[in-house]
Amino acid sequence: MTRRVRRSVSGHYAGAISRAAAAAIDGLLIAGLYTLGVAGFGYLLDMFTSTSLTGDRSTLLGIAAFAIWAFSYVFISLAITGRTIGKGLAGLRVVRADGTAPGVRTMFVRTLVFPFSVIFFGIGLLLIVVQREHRAVHDLIAKTCVVYDWGDRSAEMPGPLSDFLNRAQSDSPQP
Repeated sequence: MTRRVRRSVSGHYAGAISRAAAAAIDGLLIAGLYTLGVAGFGYLLDMFTSTSLTGDRSTLLGIAAFAIWAFSYVFISLAITGRTIGKGLAGLRVVRADGTAPGVRTMFVRTLVFPFSVIFFGIGLLLIVVQREHRAVHDLIAKTCVVYDWGDRSAEMPGPLSDFLNRAQSDSPQP
């Protein structure tokens, strides 16, 4: 019996589906944690001061607080570990375009320009689908890319796909 060799995808550019899954997880975490924080703060404020968070100015303040929270969540996660919780669960890491670890300034720029990828109906995100390195506008501006990285454990292709690629490679003429 021959041992099946599975190909590694660690270090390869992450595709649109894995990046979308990571973004969905992060979006749920950002909204959920923000909601819990506001509810807890509102409860404590009401309990100790009999003041409510509702009012005419609360909407604008809430939007600003949410934006600051979302920026902080993404920036701090990327600056410390090179990934957010969503990216970590999807096995993704943000690296510089040359594959090295990015600095704090690079992650700040990437997080700051992310809204430009989303503005105008997400046209900046379409580059993930059509570009060879799967880099969005914010990746191009910050000179970063997103790769598969499961840490010490290698990210592997599914067995049938590895078998197909191994057969295709062994069937091709060698120079």
